[in-house]
Amino acid sequence: MMRTRVLAGILAAQSLIQGAALAQSFTATVPVPAIDRWVYPFASQPGFEPTIPIFAALREPGFDDRDAQFLLAFDTVAGTPAGLGSERYIVQRLTVTAVIANDERFIYDPTPDALESSYDPEDPEYIADADLGKPIELFAAGFRNGQSLATFTETSPFSIFPPFPPREGVRSVFAAVYDENDTAADISRQVRQKVQASPLAIGQTLDVQPGDLVPAGTTFTFDIDLSTEPAQRYFARAFDHGRLAVIITSLHPASGGPDGGGGGTGFYPAFFSKENAVAQANGLIASLEYEVVAYPGADFNLDGGVDGADIEAFFLAWEAAEQHADFNLDGGVDGADVAAFFEAWENG
Repeated sequence: MMRTRVLAGILAAQSLIQGAALAQSFTATVPVPAIDRWVYPFASQPGFEPTIPIFAALREPGFDDRDAQFLLAFDTVAGTPAGLGSERYIVQRLTVTAVIANDERFIYDPTPDALESSYDPEDPEYIADADLGKPIELFAAGFRNGQSLATFTETSPFSIFPPFPPREGVRSVFAAVYDENDTAADISRQVRQKVQASPLAIGQTLDVQPGDLVPAGTTFTFDIDLSTEPAQRYFARAFDHGRLAVIITSLHPASGGPDGGGGGTGFYPAFFSKENAVAQANGLIASLEYEVVAYPGADFNLDGGVDGADIEAFFLAWEAAEQHADFNLDGGVDGADVAAFFEAWENG
């Protein structure tokens, strides 16, 4: 009955309704991450390290292959309204930048490497690397041990297990690949488990030639591949939540020279953190740029409140059969959208 009265009132006042809510495109830069955490079991000051190294512990029992990882989380609510429902976001562009802190300690490799190039050379499946260096890769973030995007902080424990004795596969946040069911697979041990997994982006720079050593202050850009359904859904959920998390990682061996040979000399990337005074003074902190389209929910006019103005905006769009009035996202504008809208509106 209430819905009928509201519909009648809106239709009667239709000539007085001004404007309509449209899907809105939001373009923003987040200049400082909410979290830039060194995800490493032996970090002495988690969340407060001035630099964040990333390296691998290949074939080391008790250690993940991707041993030291770099978690970045960015809050997006200042630039894009959250809480519309993940199905109401279409992410069009995501670019993460991060700046190298160590000087000429690794070789720039802008291309994917065969996973088999990180196998033991005695493994019959081993493939020699086709070029110098290892790429710097970006993945989605997965959580376990009761942690989630909402609960994990810069100072959250690495694991529910103590660091000694070292254990594999126990980190609370990890480099992840999501499948069609939105289940996160931890790819931290992908070399020993021989799991093929493609990153969402490989770090690129125009300041260094492939095969050359990378100087401190070099900015790496990660243009995230949004072409797959799991990636699109992962980041749509992030915008709905208001926080987006990624992991930067690599398979640079923890021991060895720039080409991976030798022992224990620390030839792998390290990034500036937001806690680093040099980074703060010189604008060397990791950042996020994005463009996302948001389709309205119960707050149909996206003014921050759920009230009668949203009813007016919805019915104007619905009467005109505007695409964004397809509230239940079934491909058509009909009575089912009215019911879906009012259910959301009545629930605030």
